[in-house]
Amino acid sequence: MLSACINQEPKEVNLHTDECTYCKMVVSDQQFASQLVSDKGKSYPFDSIECMAAFTYQSPDVAENAKFYVSDYTQQGQWLLLDNADIFHAEIVSSPMGLSLFALPELEPIPSVITDAEKLDWDKTIKFVVDRWNVQ
Repeated sequence: MLSACINQEPKEVNLHTDECTYCKMVVSDQQFASQLVSDKGKSYPFDSIECMAAFTYQSPDVAENAKFYVSDYTQQGQWLLLDNADIFHAEIVSSPMGLSLFALPELEPIPSVITDAEKLDWDKTIKFVVDRWNVQ
């Protein structure tokens, strides 16, 4: 009964103030920010999708039953529930942590300037980050 009262909505991420939960860098670009909100309502901000994926891999207990939010690449400041978003990898995109990941609303067309985008589901995103960063 008590769990029904827990708020798992995204919290405000304060740019240039909030620290990434995974890499400890300051979150500085709303276009790539992401966050996990645990089943206890605690928000974990990240400066990129990459960091949220690595944290999810290393902290499955926190990630279990959490809600995941990513920033809409084309609508800065808009949070997308990961379940309603598509994640892409495109070398032309310069994400803060260098793995070129970005998110758009589900089925939203990719901006025409991005010609090399590969769509990844969340499991493939985690595997991509773990492999590229050699996450333990």
